[in-house]
Formats: sequence, C-alpha cells, structure tokens
Amino acid sequence: MKSKLITISFLLLSFSQLCFSQAQSDSLKVLKRIILIGDAGEPTEDIKEPVLIALENEAVKVKDSTLIIFLGDNIYPSGLPDESDSNRKEYERRIDEQINAVVNSGVTGIFIPGNHDWDRGGGCGWAQIKREEEYVNGKGLINVSFLPTGGCPGPVVRNFGQNVKIIFLDSQWWLQDENERPGKQESLCESCTEDRIISALDSIIVSSGNKFVLIAAHHPLSTHGPHGGNFTWMDHIFPLRNLNEYLWIPLPLIGSLYPLIRGAGVSSQDISNTRYSNMISKIESVIVKKPSLVYASGHEHALQVLRGKGGNLYFVSGAGIFGHLEDSLGEGDDTIFAGRCSGFMMVDFLSDGTKKLSVIKVIDETGEDEVVFSIILK
Repeated sequence: MKSKLITISFLLLSFSQLCFSQAQSDSLKVLKRIILIGDAGEPTEDIKEPVLIALENEAVKVKDSTLIIFLGDNIYPSGLPDESDSNRKEYERRIDEQINAVVNSGVTGIFIPGNHDWDRGGGCGWAQIKREEEYVNGKGLINVSFLPTGGCPGPVVRNFGQNVKIIFLDSQWWLQDENERPGKQESLCESCTEDRIISALDSIIVSSGNKFVLIAAHHPLSTHGPHGGNFTWMDHIFPLRNLNEYLWIPLPLIGSLYPLIRGAGVSSQDISNTRYSNMISKIESVIVKKPSLVYASGHEHALQVLRGKGGNLYFVSGAGIFGHLEDSLGEGDDTIFAGRCSGFMMVDFLSDGTKKLSVIKVIDETGEDEVVFSIILK
C-alpha cells in the first residue's frame, strides 16, 4: 500500500511539473519551428486535403522561420511515372498539393524519399526517385527542394539557424536491391556503401558539439504498428484490406498467413526484415553517441513518440492524409505517446532556449486541429 502511495505521489508531482513547464512555454515566443509530416502523397481530390490545410495554418504562424520536412511517400502509390503515363497529371497533382502548402504559407519545405517514391522498392525505383527529384527541384522555387539527390543515400546536412543541425537520409536506399540503386556507381554519390554512410553520419554527429541534431528519414527505427509486427483481428480475417481498403472479403484461417508472413520478415518494409534490422543496428550504433538527438520518420500511418537508444527520441509522423490510418497501433515499453489520428508534429524553438514538441491532430475536413500531446525536449 505504501509503495502504491509513493508511486501515485511521484506521478502527481511529475504531472504538476509538466503542467508548469507547459504553461511557462506557452507564454514564450516561438523563434523557429520545424514541422514533420510523412506519407502525405495521396491528398484528397474533391476537396482540399484537411491535413495540408492545418499544416498551412500552423506554418504561417511562424512564417519567417518555419521549415516543413516531408518525410517520404510523397506520391502514392509508386512515385512519379514518366510523361507518357496516362495518370501522370494526377501524380503531379499529388505532390503539387504539398508543394503549394509550402508556397501558400511562405515558408521553406524539403522533401525526402520514401519507399513508395522508389516504385515501392521495385525495379523502376531509381528512375522514379530521380524523376520526382527533377520535378520538385525543376520548379525553381528557392524555398522548396528535394534531398538527397540522385537516389543517393546521404547523409546531407543543413543548418537551421546557428544551433540546429538537420541530417537528411534516404532510408529506402538501404532496403533497395543492390543492383537497383546507385551504390555500384561510386562517382555518383559521396557515400555509396553502408560503411561510408555510417562513417559520414558518425563524423557529422561527433562534430555537432552542443547543437540540437535532428535526423530526417522515411523508415522508423522503432514502431508499434504493422511495420513493427503489430496486427489486429481484422488483419487475420480481412487481409486483402492491406492491398485495398475497400476489399472487405473475409478469409478466416487463410488470412492469418498474412500477419505470419509479415512477422517472418519477408517484406523489406518491416522491421523484422534482415536488411531493415541491419540498417537500424548500424544507425543506432552511431546516434547513441549524441544523447537527446531526435530521429524523425514516417512510414507508419500513425503518430508516435518513442524513447530511443542512448537517451534519444524517435518520432513517427506518417499520418499526413486525413483518415488514412493504420488499423492497428499498439504500445511498447518505449512508448511515450501513440495516436491513431491524422496530423503531424512540430518542434518549436522558444525564446528562453527550450525546445517543445507538439503532436497535432486534425479533427475534421475543414482542417481544424488541436494539440493532443506536448513535451519539453532536453
């Protein structure tokens, strides 16, 4: 009984301290803002995409000092086809909606690749990703760009003010078949092997000093959605919904093969896959050297804040389309926040030097939003 009272008292104290810090931060000026949004590549066609409406509204509040990072899967389902494709205009519309959100709010936007941009990891992936890069960068907008370039893996570094360093990675490069990526052509990329990527990443992190470091990539290092092996009873009964959300065809018993196959690591897009787990292991071996680093990703259609290795934080912000969410989202020992809701995340740099994360939920089709979780970062 005594231990329970101590635990309750500790929780109440922690909550009161968090509320005090939150109230204090709300009275401070936001000097800079980073907005993290992933998997926004299929915006609603008949109305303006609600998540992008909310994105514009939040971005314009700190108009002169906001950076929006689109965390991959910018064009569903397979990236940007060539101009002979009959659906080319529709795929252009899908990324144009996101570009327009940046332009309309007058801020800066950077797009990074996801697996869908790489032709879902298919043989045309390298061509698709270069075509998307050329389309985005070819618009000649000084406030919109695509990184890394050439299908290269990165790391690419950009400073955001004097005290923030952002590292951009193309995580799909790691998962792509070796013969279908530019790794064999060493002149094309500065880091064309896994060892060189990790060595370059290590050098950047070690030399960052006291700067706040954020790594932006598409694939999460941890997740408790389907890509992390979490499935619901619907996945066992209606497995075809994972191919098309409207295929409500019951396949009991047979349907259970789908979660089992996914759990066995057959798909390169799941953490259980050997290539994927290798990428996680190598990246984490470096980032543990920088406590309080943030690794931001998309891929999972949900919003998660997780405790990472070495005192780091992992953000999963892949809910960039209203209503396009995972059926299953669990929690683990590393979960700080988990929300099955559409929206995005914001990191604000406040006038007293502190940094605040806010998780933004989009409530309805008008783009109205609310903060469903916030925390002061170290």
